[in-house]
Amino acid sequence: MHKIIALISALIVGCVVQAQVFDDAIATLSQDIKGQVVSPKTTTELKALFKDATHTKVPRIFVDKLPADFTTEGSPELFTQVMTALVLRANEKTLRDKIILTGLKSKYDKGVEWTPAEDAFFHKLVEKYDVIVKKTIPTQLEQLVIKIDEVTPGLAVAQAAYATNWGKKDLSHPFMQMGWLDDEHYEPVSYNSLIKATDDYVQDMNAAPNYWLWRVQRQKAAHRAAAGTRLAYNMAGHLRSYLPEDPLYSVTLQQLIKNNPTLGELYNASFIEN
Repeated sequence: MHKIIALISALIVGCVVQAQVFDDAIATLSQDIKGQVVSPKTTTELKALFKDATHTKVPRIFVDKLPADFTTEGSPELFTQVMTALVLRANEKTLRDKIILTGLKSKYDKGVEWTPAEDAFFHKLVEKYDVIVKKTIPTQLEQLVIKIDEVTPGLAVAQAAYATNWGKKDLSHPFMQMGWLDDEHYEPVSYNSLIKATDDYVQDMNAAPNYWLWRVQRQKAAHRAAAGTRLAYNMAGHLRSYLPEDPLYSVTLQQLIKNNPTLGELYNASFIEN
């Protein structure tokens, strides 16, 4: 990842990068995220896996299913650590797309022609992130810049905590995602994988049209570096469209974050790197 970031940085400042090198960087982004996928049988086993975790530093351990006894043996702290790792993983995948998008936009703005691999990757991004306006490349790039970004872990964990009572109840709808099962039924989407649910959640936050205003707010400087521990709280206030049937959803999330200060501190959460 560091090599790819250096590559895109070179493009941004105007350095000459061979097309094949950039194509190789795109290929690298398709590789799996580094880490260990687990489904521990007991909460004791799960605690051992996260023994070195803190509220802002978590291992690259990705829990696909919580153990059955988590409902009685689990804790908000452990649930936060588990979900933070999953959100960071999903964000890392998104960041890969953002890095390449930054390089593509830089080349386009400089009038440098894209390679076939770059052009193909760009159109995959347009489809993946549901870019509705498809009239011109500049318009598409503008939308993608706003759409492709990280979801602050504190907000995501707060949504999962609210949906599952900190992992104590049904985990088949960990983020309360809704979807069309057919032309007539718009219902909660069921998951049997926390990894898949989290990936879909981050993807939806970046792609679904009803979160456009939330994404615009995400881009504002006041909600990024300057916000600090208030980032999750601030962003929760712009999620009124997440559950339209619950007009108090965003207010409830904000109260949850306010009552659990650790969630606010997750704005600078990261992996423990060996």
